[in-house]
Amino acid sequence: MKNFDIDDLLKSVFEKEAEIDLRQVFERKLDEYNISKTRALNLLKIDKHVFEDLINGEAKQPNLIHVIKLADFLEINVERLIKEIIKNQKTENIKSIENARKTRFILQNFDVKQLTKLGFFNAKDDTDALIKKVLHFFDFDSIHDYEKELVKPLFSNTKRNFSDKMKEFWVKSAYSTFKLINNPNPYNRNQLKDLIVKLKPYTQDVENGLFTVCKALYNVGVTVIFQDYLSTTQVRGGTFYINKKPCIVITDFNKKYSTLWFTLMHELHHVLFDLDLIESNNYHLTGNDDLFLIEDKANSFARDYFLPIEKFKYIKNYINNPFIVQKFANENEIHVSLIYTFFTWYMNDLYNKNYHGAFKSFYPMYKKAVSKLNPITWNDEKLSEVAIKIKSVLEIK
Repeated sequence: MKNFDIDDLLKSVFEKEAEIDLRQVFERKLDEYNISKTRALNLLKIDKHVFEDLINGEAKQPNLIHVIKLADFLEINVERLIKEIIKNQKTENIKSIENARKTRFILQNFDVKQLTKLGFFNAKDDTDALIKKVLHFFDFDSIHDYEKELVKPLFSNTKRNFSDKMKEFWVKSAYSTFKLINNPNPYNRNQLKDLIVKLKPYTQDVENGLFTVCKALYNVGVTVIFQDYLSTTQVRGGTFYINKKPCIVITDFNKKYSTLWFTLMHELHHVLFDLDLIESNNYHLTGNDDLFLIEDKANSFARDYFLPIEKFKYIKNYINNPFIVQKFANENEIHVSLIYTFFTWYMNDLYNKNYHGAFKSFYPMYKKAVSKLNPITWNDEKLSEVAIKIKSVLEIK
């Protein structure tokens, strides 16, 4: 039996394809074989009422074996017979098949359990409600439109695990938002290089620093947005190439103010040095293993920008003196939390000493830094509405 797609099957219900009068074909076969209906059905081992339900489209759950036997008796391709049976089905039966397709779409593309925990889905939603939420959030009219606009697949395997689905959802959200924002400014690499050397002092302004920097980046053609972290993905950020321009998305991966700046600088390294590779792959996720990008270079770039090892070696002798550390941070024009963050990293990397959690009181609330940039959360109703808000604040002069 030839394989067929259920989408094509459902589509055939509404097509103007020449119909087959199954009862008429059956009667012709009875004449041809000079046999009665009762005798034929007995030989086929199909009960009369089962036969009538199949012919009339009243069989709620047609038996596949009966369908195959009938197709062979009528000398009709099994796929064609199934299509005819579907066409004759009552409305509620067709809806049941469509619901199965919708269920497959939802479960194949989304980690329903995890997205329900995050508030994106409601625990009481049925399949139609889940579909409605997805299409409304991404602003699509149908499942077909959603699937048509999917980003280049992140994974080559067809059997995706829960983490894969969450990453794809995260990517889809970022990708759609960037397309909706559609930064009108041309990307200028030289202007970006000039801008990067001036960014450090803005880390000292927790409330407005990132906001100001993101507006400046937007003006040189680099769009930056913030999305809530999705558990199980281990993705703290990403760099995209959309409409021939670089785009950066940052998450609240570990809820630290300093990590936002580190991630931004990490992604800017990819924009400066890996854009051709990202262009050919559409995007790169930081924290996700790639064959084509060396994450260590981007990490080193960000660390050296804020606290190179020579400065770490100096300040580690005074790390328990808040006055000296603050003075050192001011001299280097960076927020003090960055000193403590990179000190913690260097101590672990060089000496295998754990200082995580030792300087919590010096870390400001990260949400203050991103609040003016309208971070995308999984409680948002519609991406297009969020994108409009993001675009409006980035374009404020």
